[in-house]
Amino acid sequence: MIFDFRTLAQYLPDFMEALLETLKIAIISCFFAISIGTIVGFLSNTRSRLLRTLIEFYTGFIRSTPLLVQLYFVHYGLPILNIMPTRFQSATITFSLNTGAYISEIIRGGLQSINIGQFEAAYSLGLSRFQTIRLIIFPQLFRIVLPPLVSQFSYLIKDTSLAAVLTIPELTYMARRAAATTYRPLESFIPPMLMYFAIYFILSFLSNTLEKHLQKNDQEMI
Repeated sequence: MIFDFRTLAQYLPDFMEALLETLKIAIISCFFAISIGTIVGFLSNTRSRLLRTLIEFYTGFIRSTPLLVQLYFVHYGLPILNIMPTRFQSATITFSLNTGAYISEIIRGGLQSINIGQFEAAYSLGLSRFQTIRLIIFPQLFRIVLPPLVSQFSYLIKDTSLAAVLTIPELTYMARRAAATTYRPLESFIPPMLMYFAIYFILSFLSNTLEKHLQKNDQEMI
């Protein structure tokens, strides 16, 4: 038999559990990545030279080193500091820091697209910096960065496949295990490929829809 459908049927429940594990890693990592990226993105415009240097080093280090190396560095480096993360924790820490660096650039770019005169106008009305950011800047920033954030999340979903090197039972690890057990690599890797594609397609569609919707609203407001 060229293609064995029985292999798909046999491991489909395992792949569904692996899909949930993949989504769990991605969602938790995305939450912390957005928090990190937002803070770093806002701080990137600080007047402190030391802080700007640290931020540039962080984003430059993440961009210039492979994600797989970062994953090994966190998992095997933290125990040297007497920090013993689990495999799941190592994965989420790495993906959060990695994606957070890219999100910080999205946030920084969004902030630069907002007219700085709005800060001055808000201050003249007696608003504090925090009130200005919360009431005036952040709503505009959210509309600008939402589509690229959704796209970045789709990249994060694909990056979680590297968690397989830590033997975390996500989609790629499950495919490798099924292939090693059944000696049917084609049938073993088709389900995760289709699942990754489905997630990417849904997120891409969502990102494009949001972008068109926001552009339509902007045109109606003009």
